[in-house]
Amino acid sequence: MRKWLEDVRAPKMYRYLFYTMVRWAKSWNNDSPNFSSMLLMTTTFGFQSSFIVGLLGAIIDINIWGLYIVDLNPLFLLVYFFVICLISYILFYYNEKFSDTEKEFKNESIKQRRLGSIYLFIYLFISFSLLYLNYFFLRMNNVNYNYQY
Repeated sequence: MRKWLEDVRAPKMYRYLFYTMVRWAKSWNNDSPNFSSMLLMTTTFGFQSSFIVGLLGAIIDINIWGLYIVDLNPLFLLVYFFVICLISYILFYYNEKFSDTEKEFKNESIKQRRLGSIYLFIYLFISFSLLYLNYFFLRMNNVNYNYQY
């Protein structure tokens, strides 16, 4: 099990976004850039997964938010958050994987860094925009809201 935990890695795109987040955090004199970048990746992953749940509900015309998630015990949401944090920890932080990620991308050119910053900005913009779409999915087909299309 320990060997698997050491070998599992995030896809290269996520590793690069994580590296760029760490670079940004270091430029802002963040005390723990690796940890805060991991938390930001966890947050965006949570936004993305909740968007997928809402989209799936819209496609199959079932109000997943209203039926299953809104009335859930808050303990379930804490467990969900804990699982997402654990996945992020294993992918980016366990056994100092962040140092391997920094070594992997440290030789990029200035042009690649600028392009990486643009990619990160687009990624964060889209991820945080999913909050609005999640709100839309929450209201769609929900009897508690009178939403006019």
